[in-house]
Amino acid sequence: MGRLHGHGTQPQSYRDTPSHGKAVQITVHRRRFRCQACGKTCFDAIPDLDPKRLATRRLVAYVRSRCLRETFAALAREVGLDEKTIRHIFDDYIAECEARVHFETPRYLGIDEIKIIGAYRAMITNVERRTLFDMRESRAKADLLPYFRRLRGREAVRWVTMDMYHVYRQVIRTTLPEARIIVDKFHIQRMANEVLERLRKRVRKTLPQRQRLKLKDERFLLLKRQHDLKPSEVDRLFAWFREFPLLAEAHASKEGFLSIWDQRTRSDAEKAYDLWTGNLASELISDFKPLTTAVTNWRDEIFAYFEQPITNAYTEAVNGLVKTMNRMGRGYSFEVIRARMLYDEKARKDGTQVVTERKPEEDDGKPSMGFVTDVRGQPRREKTVQRVVEYGPYIPTLTKLLEEGYFD
Repeated sequence: MGRLHGHGTQPQSYRDTPSHGKAVQITVHRRRFRCQACGKTCFDAIPDLDPKRLATRRLVAYVRSRCLRETFAALAREVGLDEKTIRHIFDDYIAECEARVHFETPRYLGIDEIKIIGAYRAMITNVERRTLFDMRESRAKADLLPYFRRLRGREAVRWVTMDMYHVYRQVIRTTLPEARIIVDKFHIQRMANEVLERLRKRVRKTLPQRQRLKLKDERFLLLKRQHDLKPSEVDRLFAWFREFPLLAEAHASKEGFLSIWDQRTRSDAEKAYDLWTGNLASELISDFKPLTTAVTNWRDEIFAYFEQPITNAYTEAVNGLVKTMNRMGRGYSFEVIRARMLYDEKARKDGTQVVTERKPEEDDGKPSMGFVTDVRGQPRREKTVQRVVEYGPYIPTLTKLLEEGYFD
């Protein structure tokens, strides 16, 4: 480059952080220089200005600190930038998070799905740590197979809890062959309640208007576990049972099926199930056919619960959070919702743990006495080290923040 000579000044306007609730704009008279060799002009460098946008670096930092909890439109109005610029700042920030933030692969992994923005999305959680591990844009086999194949530390996964979606089972068996699958008990239990609910609706259709309305109100009593009913509620149910014996038989079968999960061992639970199917009333066999077929097809995964009693309850809780976040976003893309759920620093902090480990010291060539030996049988010292492990955003914290209006 040749020598630079002054070439006048030029006013330029930049957005700065808001002050007292007002957007701020500053005007800078920047000096220009011309290169004698090539004739091109350039401005003097101002370190406090963002090189990509007409904004100060502190304004960009301000937007980055708030873009996970405020809508782009509200943030754009507050700082005086275009909404598209806010989105670009957000995209750069998330790209940095993707490269910098890595969550420890779960030992107990939960997988479920939720339908938002017109498609089913896969939700992946750390069941043991009660954290959100990831959200995937699709639950399709073609998308999940490469994801789990690339998963860092996938050999750490021991158990996977899921619903009875065959694609999940195929993916896990293919990519995590050492992991055991557990069907979430609430999914199979819900099928028993659905049988009773269908029968209740059939009975209602045969009743006059007044009785039909009364039986509609008894829905929750029928679905409630019998040992949780109050005496007055039991009396109301038995009044219906005397009038409709088949409803009483179905309710008893539902209770008998749910009581299988009161057993303590897998062997006892399987014996209880086999006894239950053997005692199922002939007139109810067709009604319970979807349930018994599901148990036949998923028997090993269903009764694996009694070996490791974990459920997808927290994964289901995340689904509710995502739905709320989606409603608040008013048209946000899946990528934006995913980033808001995964990278909030408060929730991530509560999903973090400091782990203490002992590691051999590096060989410095000096003789030492320790507790371990190297490959040559020489004694080596050990040192204690600490590392920060992130398991993902803590789901109870995400729930609390959402209830408090943090993500407005």
